[in-house]
Amino acid sequence: MTESSLTPVREHNTLRAATSFLLRNSHIVALIVLLAVASLASPYFLGTRNIMNVLRGAAPMLIVSAGMTIVIISRGIDLSVGSILGFSAMLIGVLMPYGAGIAIVAALIGGTILGLINGLLITKLRLQPFIATLAMLIAARGFVYIATDGANIVMRDSPAWFKAIGSGYLWTVPIPVLIAFFVWLYAAYLLSWSRLGRHIYAIGANEEAARLYGIPCDLVKIKVYALAALFSAIAGIIMASRLNVAEPNVGQLMELDAISATLIGGTSLDGGIGGVLGTVFGVLILAVLSNILNLLNISPFVQMVLQGVIIVIAVVMSEMRYRAKS
Repeated sequence: MTESSLTPVREHNTLRAATSFLLRNSHIVALIVLLAVASLASPYFLGTRNIMNVLRGAAPMLIVSAGMTIVIISRGIDLSVGSILGFSAMLIGVLMPYGAGIAIVAALIGGTILGLINGLLITKLRLQPFIATLAMLIAARGFVYIATDGANIVMRDSPAWFKAIGSGYLWTVPIPVLIAFFVWLYAAYLLSWSRLGRHIYAIGANEEAARLYGIPCDLVKIKVYALAALFSAIAGIIMASRLNVAEPNVGQLMELDAISATLIGGTSLDGGIGGVLGTVFGVLILAVLSNILNLLNISPFVQMVLQGVIIVIAVVMSEMRYRAKS
């Protein structure tokens, strides 16, 4: 072949490599572009106070999304994380008169129990994850409304240390951001370095092969849904602490944000592919987008439309990223 005949082939390979690179790192590129646009669109965006508010607001979503990432890697889905968050926040409000420590422990245990129920419904009754967690979404929110009678529970006697969980700082870093970081660190360790993490990826990639290999698939799934619920309970504690109020509607639609962030970050709905590092970028993309729309006084109804568009784009990008790797 002559040099001139090889040129189109090289150009095609270069274009294909560039496209593959952009698909693999689309969440990183998207965040960089969004940060640049946001800084130009509003002079207040890069202010320290605004940045800290963005990170503080994103912390509960990052915690919930870390649990969602683990679930989706196992080839499941959890639509109940927002309701479990609200359930845990409700327990905080109801039990606060008996002591903040008791309320926090009850919220963690109560949320985890709901996750265990999800796992048992999926593994023992063989319900589809979509159906089981949808039922829990409705039931858990129903418990919240029954306990609160649809009204806010104001925690007037909550101690200062409890309020600091959601509103305090350690040096210049908001405490919720630190909590989210340690939850993310644990999730990253779990997926990358633990036996349970290897089992989660194996089940997500091919459950039947994992079962034949000797992996206790049902037990792993129960642990996955319990862990996702525990993360949601932690986020619920942060929300209740920050607001100092147990709102019956807190956490509604957060499951959609968590799914969006997980898919934007590169985790595949087909299971077995992804990680919590990409989810961090997904959460930041959604948080920055929401913040800049608020700074520009964009209607919340328009923001809901954009959220739907983002979910579609995230799924399409996830599939394109998967095909580029295969």
